[in-house]
Amino acid sequence: MNQNYSIVMELTKQQELTLAIEIAAICVPSVFLLIFTLYCYFKFQHLNNAQFKLVTRILFSDLIYESIMSIISLSYIITQNGSSQETYFRDTYPTFCYIEAYLSNFSILTSTAWTSIICHTLYMQVYKNISKMYYYQYIFVGYVIPTIISFIPFYVDGYGVTYPMESTNCFYNMRLDRRSYDLYITLCYYLPIWVAFLYNLTIITLVVRRILKHITDFTNKTQVFALFLYPTILFICWVIVMLLQLSCSLAQFNNLIHNQLYGNTYPSFSVTYLVYWMLYVIALLRYLQKLKLMDANQNIRKIYPKVILRPKLANNQLKQLIHKNCEYYLINNIKLLSQYNIIEMSSSQDLVKCSFNPDDMGQLLYKENYHKWIKIQELIAKDPILQNNVADYGQSRDKLYEIYCKKAYKLHKLLNYSDEMIPGMVNSQFPETVVTVLHQTMFIPTIKYLGNEKQIEKWIPPSLNYEIVGCYAQTELGHGSDVQSLETTAVYDKNTEEFILNSPTISSTKWWIGDLGLTATHAVTHAQLYINGKHYGVQTFIVQVRDTHTHLPLKGIEVGDVGPKYGYNTKDNGYLRMNNVRIPREQMLMRYSKVSKAGEFIKAQNEKIGYATMMQVRTSIIFNTYVSLAQGLAIGVKYSHFRKQFKDKNGIERPIIDYQTQQDKLIPLVADCYAQGFGCLRIKEILTENLRRINEKNDFSLMGDLHALLCCCKAIYTWNTHFGLDKIRQSLGGHGFLQSSGVVSIQTEFSPSCTYEGENTVLLLQTGRYLLKACNKAQKNQPINENVEYLYNIQQTLQQKATFTRFEQLLCPEIIRKLMRLHAAFYVNKMMHKMMEKAGEYGPKEAWNKYVGVSITEASVAHTYYWTFKTFLDTLIKVQDENIRSVLSNLCCLYGLQRIIDWPIGYFEGGFLNGEQLEIILNAKEYIFTLIKPDLLGLVESFKFHDNALRSDLVDAKPYEKLLQSAKLSSVNNEEYQTKLRSLTKQLREIPKL
Repeated sequence: MNQNYSIVMELTKQQELTLAIEIAAICVPSVFLLIFTLYCYFKFQHLNNAQFKLVTRILFSDLIYESIMSIISLSYIITQNGSSQETYFRDTYPTFCYIEAYLSNFSILTSTAWTSIICHTLYMQVYKNISKMYYYQYIFVGYVIPTIISFIPFYVDGYGVTYPMESTNCFYNMRLDRRSYDLYITLCYYLPIWVAFLYNLTIITLVVRRILKHITDFTNKTQVFALFLYPTILFICWVIVMLLQLSCSLAQFNNLIHNQLYGNTYPSFSVTYLVYWMLYVIALLRYLQKLKLMDANQNIRKIYPKVILRPKLANNQLKQLIHKNCEYYLINNIKLLSQYNIIEMSSSQDLVKCSFNPDDMGQLLYKENYHKWIKIQELIAKDPILQNNVADYGQSRDKLYEIYCKKAYKLHKLLNYSDEMIPGMVNSQFPETVVTVLHQTMFIPTIKYLGNEKQIEKWIPPSLNYEIVGCYAQTELGHGSDVQSLETTAVYDKNTEEFILNSPTISSTKWWIGDLGLTATHAVTHAQLYINGKHYGVQTFIVQVRDTHTHLPLKGIEVGDVGPKYGYNTKDNGYLRMNNVRIPREQMLMRYSKVSKAGEFIKAQNEKIGYATMMQVRTSIIFNTYVSLAQGLAIGVKYSHFRKQFKDKNGIERPIIDYQTQQDKLIPLVADCYAQGFGCLRIKEILTENLRRINEKNDFSLMGDLHALLCCCKAIYTWNTHFGLDKIRQSLGGHGFLQSSGVVSIQTEFSPSCTYEGENTVLLLQTGRYLLKACNKAQKNQPINENVEYLYNIQQTLQQKATFTRFEQLLCPEIIRKLMRLHAAFYVNKMMHKMMEKAGEYGPKEAWNKYVGVSITEASVAHTYYWTFKTFLDTLIKVQDENIRSVLSNLCCLYGLQRIIDWPIGYFEGGFLNGEQLEIILNAKEYIFTLIKPDLLGLVESFKFHDNALRSDLVDAKPYEKLLQSAKLSSVNNEEYQTKLRSLTKQLREIPKL
């Protein structure tokens, strides 16, 4: 051995062997403990969350370190115990000694660092609502720092006479004197270990304290077990080590006082221990001080005796007791909890303590428009003209029109209302429809899609600048959905190169035309084209109806408003009659269909291109089904968490959301809302692809598939939202009938969606026609769209049956998808056979109109349900965040199960289900309620509605006070009206008695 170093202590072979045995006694059990812990984790690997992945990686690292140390120590014991020579393992195998010494130090330091990281992320999850943990962000703390600290001894020969952790059988002389060596041990070993220990001890205490208060939020007990297994084991080990070190530190302190053993050998040890324990005592006193402050509240004292002093209760009794008392605590101590940032009274957003980040979910719902969606709402909420005002409720129609004209002007000035995305976003922000919205959503797009380059250059700039205001005049008094039977005529006069438009009958009067009654100066008008007496079908024309300076109707134009309606108070739906109105030839939109100066008609390659605008409008309507339902749910769910009714046996009123009946009203609608939102996103992708193909390649191959999809989704989604909003209104009780609830205006404004831009039943019939054609193609093995792939080998498909026997199986969306696929195939097959049967008996047209209509609509509905579910499933599969994917999976399953429960007849008629399996489906639905309920507030917060957009007193921090305040602001409660009312009531009382 090198004699240049001062030798403080030399260990004998027997002492080295003793240390080796001690190391083996520590490391070998540690290996088995790690293997057992990994086994437990893999039993719950279906959780697949960030915490699970992080801990698993750490456990594998620890297993490697502990295994190496176990092998080296056991090898030393085996080889040296059988040898009688006084040889040292350090002399024979110095490299192994260095490896073991380094790994010993590194493994303890890195294990401690990673354990601190686990505890830190656990704390962030529980207290800060952080749903993601990025493993690679912690690499520096977990690996780099322990590596640097562990390499320091190689420089100072710290792996010397006494190894810092006293846990290695390899010893070398060192260059440091004892005092310097003590300082090194303190800085490189004891300081990081004890700082981490105190930090982890404090964090785990806080986390456990938090969980005890909110134990009812943890519905998945296996997840809790998997989350806490590793930290709990280490915590127990730390407590044992802490007690041992405490005794050692006290002994060393005693030796220091009496100057025993090495005299002043241990001052650094003692000072270090004293500092650590002082810090811990300070932290403990601080915690007890907070605890004492909380105990000052009388309600807390009611909890602890019941929970702590009755340990012999049965498991289920203890669980119920904790559940009830924690709930009692939360109900009666909201103000106290707000001091600790658990519940913030000022905003319902802070009530969200769910398993995922609502911001991440919001970005999934709105994609690239997420930040614009939030920014627009903030701008509207801050603007004095645009923000919603309770004083507007109850205003006359003419007054409301004036108010919303000002809003439209301010929107255009503030947000550039000509942006295509803006109208769809802002319409949901107001209780009434914004004036000129049809100008943006129908007039301008029609010109863009159907006009040639010259027409676009002429008409779009003044439209965007509001120099002209347009509308979309297609529907007539006598015909709406039957576009081909429109009666308005456009006769071409080749002598003057003009079209002459007329409304030849009363039923040809243009009717329900939005923005026409009071606002529009121009109209995109649909009329039957005639050239030289020959009919060329419905074409599209731009007609000026009012003077742009005087706003008076032009010669031959009769225009006005259709009158009051069910809702839509600010929308000036108008009528239009034309009498020999002449327009230039260039005002027929001619991108596809054209008329030459000589009167030659050039037919469009695909006649359905005329529906391009309608396709975009229907896409907007589908988006509005999601937005409107989301608005209603945001109000209904938030209010259901606040509203309390009926006391339990302990005299505590429960939030109405705790009742299963209220959950049954709202939670399935949340699943529907997400399904419709993702369906809309997929439709937008197909629409964009369709327009790209048409513009770039003149390819119309997607038109038929897109048209059928838009028809059925517009019909089903609008019906679902219409009836869903009514269910939400009813779930609010009596307050739901108030205008200030917010739901009333949403419902009345949305209701017309079921009829305009295509009556829903007619749209389902159009989808049914598409399904019949696709079925015929599938039977001939011809290519069909992927949306109807289930029509291939349909007879073999219908031989399948459901095989599930437990409700847990129905938590897998794929099983439900296969079941809904069978359902869609069954109804399409049923429709096809009935059509063939009746067509052979009565002829195709008569069969279609009189005998097969119901079967056709049923097939379209079943197809829509399956497509929507499949789209939902495809969306969640692509989600990277495991927490979001988990909650979306539950919603997806619930959407499918609710469809089966609402319409089970086809499943039984086709033989796919039996009564026992339907009961299992009902049980699965109820179980999913328990999984979704803790995340319910987070799910509606993900819709990202500003309180101004919800315009509901029921979501205010103090809803009862807000309701009363709104009532006092009602126009009938002002002094002027009350004075007038007193004279009226006086006359009433003076009526002569009979």
